[in-house]
Amino acid sequence: MIVSLALAASACDSSPAAPASGNKDSGGRSSAAGTSAGGGESTEIDACTLLKPDEVTPIIGRNDGGRPTSGVGDSVCGWENPDTYHSVTVSVGGPGTAASGEIKDEPGVVSEPGPDGIRFLGGGIARFAAGDRDCQVQVVTGPGGDDRSTAVKLVGLLRDRI
Repeated sequence: MIVSLALAASACDSSPAAPASGNKDSGGRSSAAGTSAGGGESTEIDACTLLKPDEVTPIIGRNDGGRPTSGVGDSVCGWENPDTYHSVTVSVGGPGTAASGEIKDEPGVVSEPGPDGIRFLGGGIARFAAGDRDCQVQVVTGPGGDDRSTAVKLVGLLRDRI
């Protein structure tokens, strides 16, 4: 899995994770995109605001509520179940990291094609374009789990919110 993550890292924006301080929504959490000083939408996205608790808990059970973490992308958030170590991790690349709106394998990166332009990497990682951003979601629920189909569902939610 570490090798897969390292290979995936070579294909993505390697800026440090830095959550945005976007607007508060009715749930008290920051919204995905903040507002710039000029009043327009900023390009910063807080990965921890992209999934709701009722979307993560059915996948991994009780969890820490999502926390910024290190990884590949401008904003990375991980949700982890402390009892089972099952997890969901979302990584959002910076603007222009998928300039064509498509994900292309970099030399040395091995992936399998999935639906709707998704590329599956090892370790439960689904790589996808959201607009012009190279993004990833990783679902880890243990052997025999249906992590790929779960990742595909999450990609659909994430694309609508990025």
